[in-house]
Amino acid sequence: MHEGDQLLREGKDHLAMLKYLEASQANPYHEAIFNKLGIAYSRLQMFSQAENAVNRSIGLNRSYPYAHNTRGIVELSKSNYRGAARFFSRAIELKPTVANFYLNLGYSLVQDGKFEEGLAAYQKGLDLQPEVLEQAAFIEISHAVNTEKDFRPRRLFDMARLFARLGQLERCIEYLGRAISAGFTDIESIYREEDFRQVRDTEEFERFMTQAGLTD
Repeated sequence: MHEGDQLLREGKDHLAMLKYLEASQANPYHEAIFNKLGIAYSRLQMFSQAENAVNRSIGLNRSYPYAHNTRGIVELSKSNYRGAARFFSRAIELKPTVANFYLNLGYSLVQDGKFEEGLAAYQKGLDLQPEVLEQAAFIEISHAVNTEKDFRPRRLFDMARLFARLGQLERCIEYLGRAISAGFTDIESIYREEDFRQVRDTEEFERFMTQAGLTD
């Protein structure tokens, strides 16, 4: 399992999966092994296998919070945002000190149209661990976000709004650029939207708008 963990950190997801499979054969009653296997499968976009692995983990220990978090990620792959939020909320109930759980919950809430609730969840995660957005664990969620719905321009724009409210300028610009690339055309809303107030006058934001051809 530890060899699999190292391979996962190195981005060698397929090799990590093989190590976790080997570990699961050596010990078929260890919830952490099956949860890690579920993570590896989700990174490889093998969501059916991921669901089976994480369900095994939860079956072995229903109080294992990380398995509920991984199950939420599997639900994100189906664009089942409410289902995902339930699993992330359960993970938080079981272990309320893990910042990443709150970010995952926040993402699912924003995608479900619950912007303020999602913002509050993100803020809680950042309060617990200010550097959580830079941690490798956060990228787990990106492997599940692969459906057409997740790349709708408005969803990306809402994520830009959220990061602007949080004062996360770099991520705000990243999502705003993705929204525009995906076809977001309501450029005036960038200037109308109160959420962008604290980032609009920064040099980085002005440079982005100029480079994107969004200024006079």
